[in-house]
Amino acid sequence: MNNQYIFYPNMELDLDKIKEICMRRKKQSIPGMATHHRLVEDEPYLTSVRDQYPFLSPLYNIYTTAAGYITPVHVCPNRSCALNIPVSYTEDSYTVFYEIPEDKNSQYNKQRIYHVINTKGIEVFRYTLDRPVIMNTLLPHGVFGGPKQERVIMSWSITFDYSYDQLRAMLGQ
Repeated sequence: MNNQYIFYPNMELDLDKIKEICMRRKKQSIPGMATHHRLVEDEPYLTSVRDQYPFLSPLYNIYTTAAGYITPVHVCPNRSCALNIPVSYTEDSYTVFYEIPEDKNSQYNKQRIYHVINTKGIEVFRYTLDRPVIMNTLLPHGVFGGPKQERVIMSWSITFDYSYDQLRAMLGQ
């Protein structure tokens, strides 16, 4: 898969170690930060990954989506893209990208740190997070949680020093 929405990166990652870190840190929020933010420097393995891939942010996110929950259509203005990694129960959920009219109505959600788009869009692409992807977070998207249990993913922000297209050229398969 390699398109304007997602691509499968050619990266060496210990997915079992990442899953273990996320499940252990899932409920350990950091005072003064958004509840989903975690510091890379607190985990030696993640620090080694960031040393290998310096475009990764010093922050990563652990996102949990309740069973059946639909995340509103949104864009993430504070990052160019993200390395998304499945952690738990992602097989029955999916992310949908939308085409939205240019005169869209949006509202910033300070708690979630994204712009919710209130204008109805047209679905243009969907995927299930079953392996790591680099996702273009500047395009409108929403998440549909699976019906049975909570979905957990790691979403590691990419610094604005690199665009989605630059990373796709560097790491695309």
